[in-house]
Amino acid sequence: MSKYKLPEPYGDVDLSLLADLALANGISGHEKEVAAVFKSWVADAVDRIEYDNLGSIVAVKEGKEAGPKLMFAGHIDEIGFLVKNIDENGYLKLHPVGGWWGHVLPSQPVIVVTRNEKMYTGVIGSKAPHGMKPEVRNKVMDIADLYVDLGVSSKEEVTHALGVQIGDMIVPKADFHVLANPNYLMSKAWDDRIGAAIVVDVMRNLKDVTTDATIYGVGTVQEEVGLRGAKTAAQKINPDVAITLDVTIATDTPGEDGRIKLGVGATLEVMDGSYIGHKGLLYYLQDLSEELGIENQLEMLAAGGTDSGEIHKVHDGVISLTVSIPARYIHSHYGIVHRKDYADTVKLLTEFSKRLNADLLAKLKSYKQV
Repeated sequence: MSKYKLPEPYGDVDLSLLADLALANGISGHEKEVAAVFKSWVADAVDRIEYDNLGSIVAVKEGKEAGPKLMFAGHIDEIGFLVKNIDENGYLKLHPVGGWWGHVLPSQPVIVVTRNEKMYTGVIGSKAPHGMKPEVRNKVMDIADLYVDLGVSSKEEVTHALGVQIGDMIVPKADFHVLANPNYLMSKAWDDRIGAAIVVDVMRNLKDVTTDATIYGVGTVQEEVGLRGAKTAAQKINPDVAITLDVTIATDTPGEDGRIKLGVGATLEVMDGSYIGHKGLLYYLQDLSEELGIENQLEMLAAGGTDSGEIHKVHDGVISLTVSIPARYIHSHYGIVHRKDYADTVKLLTEFSKRLNADLLAKLKSYKQV
């Protein structure tokens, strides 16, 4: 018998929080269910709950009068679809909300959510390969050619019996899994429910802590369609410092360069396609992570953006950085993340929240001044 044993679970990670957020249904523009879950986990730890007019939820922990304002942002929307059309046989055509690769969709289950919050399971149809020509078999399906089969016989059953209408939300249907090595967690919607969970956990850690900074833990909406909730929430808050929590693309799978790995610790994003990280804040968090014994890796994302892209441009500018959680297989029905990345990021940002005061804010601002 082998003497090798799988590792024990890393850190103190509340899987109930992660599962509740990940499995909630909420594509861009339809985040109400996710916001309710976010609120249920954070409300007891903060002084008040607010909202912007797009639906971003803002949990506020008051600091000292005239202290800095610190914003944490994790977007609560996920990618999915809207019902685009219903044909005479009851099949639903899809309008994508967020970025999908057609290759990952055939034969995958989905949930259709109606105006009255009724939920119906269906499957994205696929053709059997038997007798299929190579040029058809080897081609990625165009989303315009895909459809949802609800197991009905007519349009009337869909519209009149089920109450499904044009514009209803369609979300991936998935489960939450702790994998063979229990540090690896698999679910839908890690982009970006893992970031939202970090926001909640940091706020919960600070419940009985007196901080100089007033801290705003925000679940932003409509990130996947243009960073929209981040802009309105940041306009509302006008923070001095903002840290976005979002996933990044893990490259530790076959055929990739292996540079961004799961299970390292904290991943600090130098830049992405929407912003350049504030170097003063980047270097401070890099040094703080090393002081706390947390490993870190630096990420540069050439394409794509995060909520920092809108937050950093608010008013006269916000000291901003994205802290990333590497994830495999994002923008599909299942992604994989690592407990260590989650736990270490929560630890790092909890400590930063405790240390942010007027002197540290002045130091961060002075980094850009000559």
